[in-house]
Parts: sequence; structure tokens; C-alpha cells
Amino acid sequence: MRSVLFSTKAFIGKIVTESFYKKLGKRLNAQIIISKGSVNIEWVKIDSGNKPTILFLHGFSDRKESFYFSAKSLYRNFDIIIPDLPGFGNSTSDRSLIYSLDNYEIWLCEFIEQNNISRFHLVGNSLGGAIATKLAIKIPDKIKSLCLVDPAGFYLAGKRSVYDEALNATNLFRVETPEEFDKFRDRVFHNRPRLPKFVKEFMISRAIQKKDWYRKIFNELTNINLVKDGVKTVEELSLNSKCKEVQVPTNIFWGKQDTLFPYETADFLKKQMKAADVFIFQDTGHCPHLENPKLFSKALNDCLDKLEKTKGADPRIS
Repeated sequence: MRSVLFSTKAFIGKIVTESFYKKLGKRLNAQIIISKGSVNIEWVKIDSGNKPTILFLHGFSDRKESFYFSAKSLYRNFDIIIPDLPGFGNSTSDRSLIYSLDNYEIWLCEFIEQNNISRFHLVGNSLGGAIATKLAIKIPDKIKSLCLVDPAGFYLAGKRSVYDEALNATNLFRVETPEEFDKFRDRVFHNRPRLPKFVKEFMISRAIQKKDWYRKIFNELTNINLVKDGVKTVEELSLNSKCKEVQVPTNIFWGKQDTLFPYETADFLKKQMKAADVFIFQDTGHCPHLENPKLFSKALNDCLDKLEKTKGADPRIS
């Protein structure tokens, strides 16, 4: 009986969640588009004129709509594009595909080319930050600036991260019980956003249903077995050595209470990328755009506004 009740609540929670995002998208005048290619990518376009464009890339196990909360404060000054990353949301989830960082780079480059997206500000959180770094190196001529928000893909020796946990057979994203879901949220957020009635049950149900799928993608992204077998180190598999190849203007945002990736990594990246500016969000965890969307949006707007105003003096910005 409890299982039936939980499933009923989860079903109601799904309806509530999708209805909320649909209404919020309508308020933002968001168009939902499906791009077909090597993978199918569902994406949102919030376009109200010839304004500078922001392309947002979400994190692991997330969805494009998580950036709606920031878009509410940004869409008047920027055109906004937000795709569901392959493997998440409504984009292609196919067990025959390998969800490696290299393939994400290929898929997103194809998406950008197919939709004639150019001269945009690129913002990526977590997994989206790792992909954004790869794109900034691969197609710098299309990118006005890069903003990394608590990015995955980098490794700071001596500071514990999810990569160290994976070596000890702990995968934060493999949720099997409601209690583990609560622990997951405690790790992602410093101050957990309140969930409406029944939405939590939906999110728990989805996390449990996706646990093996998330394990597949996580393992393919991290290549953690190569580390366990002594073939490579975590640092060798990371993007650390690629930092100096990033030549576009860069901002780094980090929640100081991030328990997935240590905020001290921001200073490491600033030194490696040289031109990077750093903004640390106090009392904030891994997803500043969800935990404190107003502060996040203001910081991003200020950074991008500054870049737009100085583009004539910086040949990398046009």
C-alpha cells in the first residue's frame, strides 16, 4: 500500500513539476526546439531581439529548465539558449552510445553548427562546465566568453572531490532510497531549496529509476576504472593540462560550500587560465544558479555587461 501511495504522489509530483516549468517557460516566451543529428537535442530558445546570447550548459543528472530561474533576471538583457545535454532531460538517452567528455564535445559542436549559433557567452555548471571548457578550446572563434560554475573535470590534489569518492566505490548520483536522496540534496545544496508537495516524491522516484543509467554515464565520463587499474591518475585524466589552452575571456563562479568539487580549485584555475576572474558565493553549494539565482544572475549580468562594454578594447571579444 505504501508503494502504491508513493507512486501516486510521485505521479502527481511529475504533473506539478512539468506544469510549473511549462508556465515559467511561457512567461519567458521560451520556444522548445528539437535538433536532430548524431544525437537528438531538445533545447530552449528565449529570444526577444538582437541582444548578446548566453548558451547555458547544465550539470550531471540535471535538465535545461534548471536555468529558468536565472533566465527570469537575464532574458531582458540577453537572448538565451539552453539545451538538455544528451543523456539527460528530453535529449537522446541511448545505451549503445558512449557518454564520454570527447563525445559531448562532438555533439555540442554539431548542435552549435547546425543551429548557426555564434558569438555567444558560454556558461556551464558542473558537467556543463567541463564540456564548456572543451568547447572554448575547440571553437574559440564562436565564443565571446566562458563562465565556469563549480565545474567538473578539474582535480586539485589534496582536496577531496567526487573523484576520490568514486575510487572508494561511492557514486553520489546512484540513489537507491529516499534517505540517500536526502543525502544527495544535502551534498548538492548548502541551503536546500524547498520542494513543493509531492515534487520530492517525483524527484526521488526519478533518481531511483535512473540510478543505473547515471552510473553508466558517470563511469564513461570519469574513466575511473583506468585509475583503479593503475593505468592513469585522476589528475592525468582531468582537464588540468588543458587550462592554458583556454584563450577566451573567462570568469569562474564557485559556491564556497561545494562538497562535490572544492572551491579552492577556482584559484588554481585562475592561475592557469591567467585572464580568469573569480567570484566565490558565500553560504552556497554546488549549484549557485539554483540555490541563489538572483545573486548568481546579478554576478553573471555584471560580468557579461563589463565584457560587452570593453569588447572594443579586447580583440578576443567581438
